[in-house]
Amino acid sequence: MAVSLQTANKPVIHHEKPANKRRRVVVTGIGLVTALGEDPDVFYNNVLQGISGITEIEKFDTSQLPSKIGAELKSFSPEGFVSSKLAMRADNFMLYLITAGKKALADGGISDEVNGQLDKTRCGIIVGSAMGGLR
Repeated sequence: MAVSLQTANKPVIHHEKPANKRRRVVVTGIGLVTALGEDPDVFYNNVLQGISGITEIEKFDTSQLPSKIGAELKSFSPEGFVSSKLAMRADNFMLYLITAGKKALADGGISDEVNGQLDKTRCGIIVGSAMGGLR
């Protein structure tokens, strides 16, 4: 792999990445937090059956909004995935993200024991949000 950078007044700089004899490994897993279910099999079967997760919004007043429907999570609990302290501080979308991420790691075979042995400088997650996050 080669990367080329060029700024307005400087010549092009080429950085060649050394050949790596070891293959990279990608661990994949599925973690779901959806209105159609949080278990991959339940979610998949609901999709195949044409079930919609769209219902009338109940969590807040929609009387002044043009839309009254959404894909709300009716019975979500971050328990077992997020500390109670963080659960009180984080917005719901952050709790959904962390829970789904931890489910995906578990589905990919990354147990707490394996997670403790991972080089955290080579693992990461990036979250972008224009609004919200922590309370």
